[in-house]
Amino acid sequence: MSIFHLAIPSNNLSLSKEFYIKSFGAVIGREYDHYVIFNFFNHQLVTHLDVDGVSKEVNMYPRHYGIIFQNREEFDRIYDLCKKSGAPFFEDLFERYENKPGWHFSFFVSDPSNNLIELKYYVNQQDVFN
Repeated sequence: MSIFHLAIPSNNLSLSKEFYIKSFGAVIGREYDHYVIFNFFNHQLVTHLDVDGVSKEVNMYPRHYGIIFQNREEFDRIYDLCKKSGAPFFEDLFERYENKPGWHFSFFVSDPSNNLIELKYYVNQQDVFN
């Protein structure tokens, strides 16, 4: 098994911890004064303290990251969890490319340090890489 590792900036580690735990059910692995490691859907997400390096604006491009779900029920569960937790939605649930290659459902939330997270579910899983 391979685990993806992603490191992102955080201007407040306490807010980052609260957000990732409440919005996604992430679990803290290790924690130090300057970073927190999360189990984020069985991948390693690290929030590094960078008070001055966090973008003041929330922009989708050129950088965002996310998770692609293999089943619709889990996608819907996380969508509901984000709604209930009050996660700030950058773009609410939408459908793209209906009945065409790449047909998927998606939404974007922003963490407290303006990192955008995209959550997706592809109707046809083979479209993930095709």
